[in-house]
Amino acid sequence: MNTSVTRLPLLLIIVTALFMSLGCAVGNLRIDTVTVGELNKETQTVEADGAEQVRVYIKMGTGELKVGHGAEALMRANFTYNVADWKPQVDYTVTDGNGRLNIRQPSSEQISVRSDIRYTWDLKFNEEIPLDMRIECGAGNGEVKLGQLNVTRLDAKLSAGDFAIDLSGNRSLEHLELDMGAGDITVDLTGDWEHNVEVYLQGGIGKTILRLPKDIGVRIVANKAIGKVDTQGLTRDGGVYVNAAYDVSPVTIEINIQSGIGDTLLEVVE
Repeated sequence: MNTSVTRLPLLLIIVTALFMSLGCAVGNLRIDTVTVGELNKETQTVEADGAEQVRVYIKMGTGELKVGHGAEALMRANFTYNVADWKPQVDYTVTDGNGRLNIRQPSSEQISVRSDIRYTWDLKFNEEIPLDMRIECGAGNGEVKLGQLNVTRLDAKLSAGDFAIDLSGNRSLEHLELDMGAGDITVDLTGDWEHNVEVYLQGGIGKTILRLPKDIGVRIVANKAIGKVDTQGLTRDGGVYVNAAYDVSPVTIEINIQSGIGDTLLEVVE
C-alpha cells in the first residue's frame, strides 16, 4: 500500500478542521469523492525541440511527487494512477528558443480521503537545459532532487504533506521561494555555490529544517509568528543569523524566513 497517500486522510481532516476553526481556507482545495479503478502505468518523453531554456510548471492535487535528473530528452515521466479522471496532462511548446512545459493533474483542486488511491509522478529532467521551475501541490508527499539539474529558479507552493527539497550540488540556482502549508519540510542548501542566492520561505503548520553550508556565507532574517526558531552553527544578532563564512566567502546565501505556527531548525552542516 502506498503510505504516502494513506497518511493523507488524517492529515487532511486535522488541517481542514484547524483552518476552519481559524476562519480560513486551505487555498482553493476541496475534498471530493472520486472513482477508483484499475491501476495505470504510463511513460511519457518530451524532447527539447531546440529550446535553450524551459519554464516548467508542475501542478498536482493529491499524491506523491518525485523530481530528479537523468533524462536524455527534456523530460521523461513515469505516471502511476488509478483514478481515470486524474490522468496527467502534459503540454509543451517552444517559442523563439523558450520552452514551456506544463504537467498537471486534471481537477487539481480536488482532494480525496480514500485510502486506496494510487497517484505517483516520477519526473526526470535533462541536466544541461536551464530550467525555471514552479511546483504547486495540494496534499501529498514529495522528494524533489535538483542538485544535479540546471535549475535557475524554483517557486514552490505546498499546501499539505511532507516534502524534501534537495539542492545540494546545484550551482545554477539564483532564486528560491517556498510557501508551506501543513506538514514537515526539509530543504538542503549545502554545496559549493558559485554565485549569490536569494531564498524566501513562508512557514506554515509543521516543522521546517533548513540545512546550510559551512564554507559559503549565509545570512538569515527570521520573522517569527507563533513558531520557534532553533539554530545550530549560527550566531545571532537580533533577528539576524549568520554563519562563520559570512562576510568572508565571495558568495552569500541571503535567506528571509516568515515563520508560521510550526518550528524552524536552521542547521549548518559540517
